[in-house]
Amino acid sequence: MKDKENSPKEEFREVIYESCKALGLDDFPSRLLSVLQSEPEEISLGELSEMTGYSLSGLSTTLKAMEDRQMVKRFKKPKSRKVYVKVDKDITVFFIELQKKRYEQSIRPSLERIPGIIEKYEQIGDFEEELAIIKDYYAQLLFLAEESRKFIEALEQGKIRK
Repeated sequence: MKDKENSPKEEFREVIYESCKALGLDDFPSRLLSVLQSEPEEISLGELSEMTGYSLSGLSTTLKAMEDRQMVKRFKKPKSRKVYVKVDKDITVFFIELQKKRYEQSIRPSLERIPGIIEKYEQIGDFEEELAIIKDYYAQLLFLAEESRKFIEALEQGKIRK
């Protein structure tokens, strides 16, 4: 039998981990998502701690933040004191939330602030080249905002059709 590091499950986990890291997630959440995505059922915090080597307190703190970002779900089963964690196996949900987060943290704030900056430049005058750069940037942001909206909408519609 192959050792654990070369198992298909470990290879799959590594693919998930690398994808999460490439999308900008930190190491710890990426590692947790790779484990949760590869498991067929929910996992108790104790089991997750054993599987990953992370402490219960570290797991709890990170999973709380991940839950707040709708990346995982934590819950208790009836008549059990254990806390369980699961992840939605539909990665479309993950990508929808990621795209919404990128829009809310990057595009939307810029769209709100740049018109005021343009107005100040126009009042001052005498900075046509700089104003042209900002207006071009703003036009690109408007394009990105619209394309992001369409992309999120397409992902959501694709999810509904399943």
